[in-house]
Amino acid sequence: MANSDSDPAIPAQRVLFGRRLRALRERKGLTQTAVAVAAGMDRSFYVELETARHSVSVDRIPALAKALGVEPHELFTED
Repeated sequence: MANSDSDPAIPAQRVLFGRRLRALRERKGLTQTAVAVAAGMDRSFYVELETARHSVSVDRIPALAKALGVEPHELFTED
């Protein structure tokens, strides 16, 4: 399987979003399972978001933000 950082078929913004999710999750000391459950999704789907193998729908942004304890816009901005 190709690395999402080097796979030209995966949009760069999806890779950046996945990195941001991971950084926020790790900063909060949360597991992937904890975030997934709090956001109402399967852990496997959440992992696919972090690894840029899947993109997130707009409908799931508020749940992800709440699970990570941030405002929705913070999912798209770097510190």
